[in-house]
Amino acid sequence: MDRLLKISLALLTFLAALSLHPAGAAPSEKRFALVIGNASYKAKALATPVNDAALIAQTLQAAGFDVMGARDLDEDLLRQAFRDFFDCVTKAGPDTVAVVYFAGYGLQLDGENYLLPIDADITDASDLSVKALRLSEQTHALAALHVKTAFVILDAARASPFVLSGQPPAGGLAWVEPETNMMIAFNAAPGTVSPDDGDGYGPYAKSLAEMIREGGLTPANLFDRVRLRVNELTKGAQVPWDSSKIETQFMFFERGPGAPPRADSPEQTAWMRSQPMRSLAANDAYMVALIRDTLDAYADFLADYWHDPMTKRVGALLAVRREAVTWRRTYQANVPDAYWSYLERYPRGPHVADARRLLTHLGATIAPPSKFAMMEYDVPPPLPDELEYIERTVLVLNDPAFAFEPPQPPPAYFLEPPPQFLALAPPAAPSEAYILPAPILVSLPAYVSVPAIVAAPPNPRTFDDAHETPIIDNVNGLPTKREGHAAGPRLPPSVAPKAMLIDSQRPPAPAVNPVASEEIKVPQGSPLPTVSLTPPWPTDNETPIRPGIELPALAANNEAPPVPEPTMQAPPPTGIPLRTRRTAMLSPQPVGSIPLPRPRPTDNETSAMPGIEPPVLTTNNEPSVPDRTMLAPPTPLQTPGEAMPSPQTTGFVPLPRPRPIGRARLPTRNRSKPITQAASTSSIEVDQAAQPTGPLLDRLTRWTHSAPAPNVTPGVSPPKPQKKLCPIVNGSRICS
Repeated sequence: MDRLLKISLALLTFLAALSLHPAGAAPSEKRFALVIGNASYKAKALATPVNDAALIAQTLQAAGFDVMGARDLDEDLLRQAFRDFFDCVTKAGPDTVAVVYFAGYGLQLDGENYLLPIDADITDASDLSVKALRLSEQTHALAALHVKTAFVILDAARASPFVLSGQPPAGGLAWVEPETNMMIAFNAAPGTVSPDDGDGYGPYAKSLAEMIREGGLTPANLFDRVRLRVNELTKGAQVPWDSSKIETQFMFFERGPGAPPRADSPEQTAWMRSQPMRSLAANDAYMVALIRDTLDAYADFLADYWHDPMTKRVGALLAVRREAVTWRRTYQANVPDAYWSYLERYPRGPHVADARRLLTHLGATIAPPSKFAMMEYDVPPPLPDELEYIERTVLVLNDPAFAFEPPQPPPAYFLEPPPQFLALAPPAAPSEAYILPAPILVSLPAYVSVPAIVAAPPNPRTFDDAHETPIIDNVNGLPTKREGHAAGPRLPPSVAPKAMLIDSQRPPAPAVNPVASEEIKVPQGSPLPTVSLTPPWPTDNETPIRPGIELPALAANNEAPPVPEPTMQAPPPTGIPLRTRRTAMLSPQPVGSIPLPRPRPTDNETSAMPGIEPPVLTTNNEPSVPDRTMLAPPTPLQTPGEAMPSPQTTGFVPLPRPRPIGRARLPTRNRSKPITQAASTSSIEVDQAAQPTGPLLDRLTRWTHSAPAPNVTPGVSPPKPQKKLCPIVNGSRICS
C-alpha cells in the first residue's frame, strides 16, 4: 500500500512538472520582486534587516527575478518604491510572478498591519495610519494586477520600540487573509514577536533562502520547511506563519533527475502529515503539529500528549492562535455586538484597546449593554490556562517566565540537518546610499535549475552565475568581484535620483597614485618577495612594498638593521653595449641630491644604467666625476670585493675596487654636462644599454670627489692618489 502511494505521488509530481513547462513552450513567465531592508530606525536600530534583504534579493535574482531592492527608506521613498514596483508589474502583463519582501518593524492597530519607514515618529496610535504603510492597501493593489502568483513576505514581527500614549496596540502582527493566488507569510505567528536578532543574518531569512534553493518544492511545502527550520534554529522561540490561496502551479527552482535522494522528501512529509496524531511518536507529533500549523492540530496534540514536555509550548501556540482568529472575525464583522462579544470573551486580551477605539469610532458605548446579540465564532472560547499567554502585551516564545522546554531537533525524515549554507558571513556595508550589500554568492547545485518557462531577467548576471563557484580571495576570505558582476538589485526608479544626489554631495575619495596603488601592505616582520624596483621608505607599522624589493623587518624603534661587513664576492657581468634609447620618467617626488654612480667601462664601450651619464676618465685611468643628482632613492651597488648592503640601509657606500694599473684606456666622450632636477611630470632622453641582470641590477653607489685607493701589486709601483674617498654612512661623510 505504501509503495502504491509513493508511485501515485511521484506520478502527480511528474504531471505537475509537465503542466509547469509543456514541451516546446517558449519562456513566458516573468518574475519581479521588491526587497526592502529597513534597519536605521530613529527609535531603535535593528541589526539584521539590511543583510536579510540582501540575502533574499540575491536568492531571488538567482531564481530569475528582476529585483528592485533598497535599504533604509523613509516614508516618502517607501511609498514611491511600492508604486514603482506595481507599475513595473503592470507593464509585464498577466503571466507574472511577484514577490514582496520587507524586513524591519511592523505593527498592528485595529486589525490592520503597518510597515514602518525608518523616519517613523510614532507617539500615538493614530500616527500609524498617517506615518506608516497599511499592508492591506498594498495587497489590494497587488491583487488588482491579476498576476499569476504573488508572495507578500513580512520579516517584521518584532518588539516595538515606540512609546505610545494611552493603551498600546497588540504585539506582533495581526492575522490576515490573502487575496486570490496570493500567499502572505510572517516571520512569527500572529500575536507573537521574534527574539532580538544578533549580528549577521536573521534565522527567518536564512531559512527562507535555504528552502528556496532546495528546488522542487511547492509554496506550501517550502514554507512548512521554513517553519521547522526556524523553530530548530531558535530552539522554539520563533514559529513563522503563512496563509495561502495560491491555485496555480509554481516552483522557485526545479530539482533535476540527477538530484540525490533526500530523507525529507515531500512525499514522505505528506504521508507523515496525513497520519492521525495519536499514531505518531511524541516528537513526530510535535513536528506534524508545526507543519499543519492550525488550531485543530495544536488542540489534537494537547489532547493526545498532555503529559509531554512540549505541552506547555503548544498550549501557548494554541492560545495566541485562538485569540488571533477571534479578533480577526470580530474586526471583519465591524459592528458593536462583535466588539462587545470580544470584550466578554477576552476582558484583558491584547486587542481590548483596539475594540474600545473602534466602538468609540462607531458611536457605541464601551461597556456592553445588558442585552446584545452575542457573536458566534467558529473557534471555541479560551481555556482557563490560556489566559496567562494572551493577557501579555508582547508574547515571545522564549520568555523565561514560562520556562518552556526547548524542542528536540526535527528528525531527518522531516528535515535534513542544516547545511553549511546557514553559516554565512555577513556582507560588507555598501558605501552608496540606499544600495543593498552584496552577500557571498553561494553556488547552486548542478541539479537545481530555474523552470524552462521563466524568461531571463534584464540583468541576468546573478542568474547566469548561480551555478558558478565563487573565487575566494585568500587574503580576506571574501569573493573576488567578477568583471561586470552586479553588486545587488537595482534601485527603484524613484529612489535612484536621490541616491545619486546623496552620493554626489559626499567628499570625493582621495586620488590614488598609480604607483602607490600597486603597493602591497605587509605586516612588519612578514617574509617579502624579491623584486627589482626601488623601495619606498618604511612607515611606522607597515612596510609598503613595491614589486621587486626584498626588505627585512625594521627594528622596534623603526631603525635600519646594522650594515654587514664587506666581503669579497665574484665580479659582476661586464657592461652591455649601448643599443636602445628610451624616455625615463623622473620620480614625481624627488628625494634629494644624490651623487651618481661610476659605471664600469668595458674594452671598447662604456656601459650605462638607465638615466646615468658615465664619467670622463683621466689619463691615469682615474675618474673625474662632477657632482650630479638623481631623483630616486638609492639602492646600494655591489662591486667586486664588497658585500651587498641591506636595501633598507640608507647612506651606506661600499668601497670600490681600484682599477688595475696598465689597463688600456677607454675612449672618452664629452659627457660632462650634469643632469639637473626636473619637474615631477617631465622626462629626459638617455642612452640605455640592454637591461642587465643578476647582481648588476641591484648596484648603486655614491661617488665623491676622491679617487679610489690603489691596488698594491708586487713589483709594480702604485699610482699617486689624487683624492680621498669618504664613505657616507647614515647621511654623514666619514673620512679616514
